[in-house]
Amino acid sequence: YIATVETSKHRFFVLLPTTVVPDNMLVNIAVDDAAILGVLSSRVHVAWALAAGGRLGVGNDPRYNKTRCFETFPFPQIPPEQQALIRGLAERLDAHRKRQQAQHPELTMTGMYNVLEKLRAGVELNVKEKVINAQGLVSMLRELHDVLDCAVFTAYGWEDLAKKLVGLPGA
Repeated sequence: YIATVETSKHRFFVLLPTTVVPDNMLVNIAVDDAAILGVLSSRVHVAWALAAGGRLGVGNDPRYNKTRCFETFPFPQIPPEQQALIRGLAERLDAHRKRQQAQHPELTMTGMYNVLEKLRAGVELNVKEKVINAQGLVSMLRELHDVLDCAVFTAYGWEDLAKKLVGLPGA
């Protein structure tokens, strides 16, 4: 199944095996298709979730409300070959994060995504963030997200937006 933390600074989704029993703070989506994981992990869905969801807590963190964020989300009609591309990219993204966390048990998803945000903004990393960048291979994480975003934009027929919002050369 696919899961995301209900209230989190960063919106990311992971594939979890059925042997993992979720608690009440996870939003669970009973699908094992990584193509769905890819669309949910895209900037398109993250922007939708930020707009549709609520805010909660001291940090005013985004809250993922399944009824508002998932059930109303307009998934694209994706041809099989585009589904295969998105599925493969999402599997690579999920495997990359899990592999880096397995190699560095102190590495957190929040830490990786904090660094990813800074890299995208062109902000200089401090010493701790440089360690997270190296352990999480966050530059590779960024590349995986950018290519996935382009594929999802293409699934919607929004290639022109991919060039502007993702900024990959030749996107």
